[in-house]
Amino acid sequence: YRTAMRLQPFFIPAYINLADLYRQQNREDQAVQTLRTALDLDPRNGDASHALGLSLVRQQRLREALPALAQAAQLRPDLPHYAYVYGVALHGAGEGQRAMQVLEAAYARHPAARDIVVALVEYSIQARDRPGALAWARKLVELAPDDSRARQLLESLERRP
Repeated sequence: YRTAMRLQPFFIPAYINLADLYRQQNREDQAVQTLRTALDLDPRNGDASHALGLSLVRQQRLREALPALAQAAQLRPDLPHYAYVYGVALHGAGEGQRAMQVLEAAYARHPAARDIVVALVEYSIQARDRPGALAWARKLVELAPDDSRARQLLESLERRP
């Protein structure tokens, strides 16, 4: 990876892959440093932003990870997983309402993204938003009609007062 970086300093995948190698070696500080270097070279690289956010989350630096995850979701709206991860991080940081907004916007772009719908169901339940939870659970069953757990969840929500 270092040879690739030396030969083509703006080839960001080499930095991301090196950071992933550092992650596998439990060298998260070096992963963060490598990803920050990549973002210095290409500040609009959503993949490097996402990788940086994940590295910071692994280090229990959630507040510091949020801007990187937000940037990744913004720069790569074509990847529903980036919005999902950002929404989950927001929820974990106690920003439930903002998490719901991010996830709902991601759902509007990617209505087949099951993980996003599952998170919307769970977070609606946690917020004691029964109508919202029911609506999202129905969408989940529409996405996965053969998923018995999704059906059970919907039936459970429908039985609750």
